Amino acid sequence: MAVDMGGTRIKAARVELDAFGAPRVVSGRTVDAPRDLDGALAVLAPLLSELGAGCQGVGLAVPGLVRADGVIQALPGKYDGIVGFDLPGWLGSQLDVPAWVVNDAVAYGVGEATWGAGRGASRVLVVTIGTGVGVAVIDAGRPISSGPLGGGISGGNVLISDEGGDLVDTAGRTGTVEARCRADRIVDYAKAEGAAVSDVKSVYALAAAGDPAALRGVEVYRAWLARGLAALAVAHGVDRIVVGGGPATPDAPWLPGLQELVTPRLWPSHELTVAVSALGDAAAALGLAHLAGLAS
Repeated sequence: MAVDMGGTRIKAARVELDAFGAPRVVSGRTVDAPRDLDGALAVLAPLLSELGAGCQGVGLAVPGLVRADGVIQALPGKYDGIVGFDLPGWLGSQLDVPAWVVNDAVAYGVGEATWGAGRGASRVLVVTIGTGVGVAVIDAGRPISSGPLGGGISGGNVLISDEGGDLVDTAGRTGTVEARCRADRIVDYAKAEGAAVSDVKSVYALAAAGDPAALRGVEVYRAWLARGLAALAVAHGVDRIVVGGGPATPDAPWLPGLQELVTPRLWPSHELTVAVSALGDAAAALGLAHLAGLAS
């Protein structure tokens, strides 16, 4: 049983192994995420009961800094009351099975690196674009390090600009990978160029139609994303980058030419490929299943 507690949605899934030993999602449910822990537990309990019968374990992916015993630092405005709560104990009591909790970027990253667009690579940088920018670095199927800051999850805080202004990350800081590359920047940059847009979808639609302002905004976003990805790739020595999250669709207008912008910023002998997520919402669930196998 795998649960991904995102900032806006809770995704619960039952994961089983196929005939070749690969995990696959066989059933699942997605619901809106409450703002506080009590509301989340009230939503989770019936989902666990519905999907978890006969499961051998339950894993939970959650935003924030996570130890084996639960969350030690939550993201602003997400799941008030979760810090210090015994999430593994509560999960285990619901299904009477072993339970574990990991950071959501790590779960997503492990899924993509082992079963998705990163499969076959040695070390994979997985970046998810959304309200913030999630980062995970996976080496041979495992996060590169352990502990609350393990797996390179603080990559969104890396500084890539000295410019200030009103473009900030979720912690209120300017110039970071997250401040410059989070999803709403796609809209902000297009608006700054004069495009009449309201969301990412409208930017993509105008760019596809050849609107000059939208295309200029996309170019600005692509340039900042390339700078952020290159900085993280150099720091961690990866041979593949996987970009996921809602805006990371195969037809995303910032994708063409992205690798060509990243490559010149690398060490001359450093070769890598850039790909878009292949698993989407299933990535975290399959990552949790893979981590369960490593732990068993």
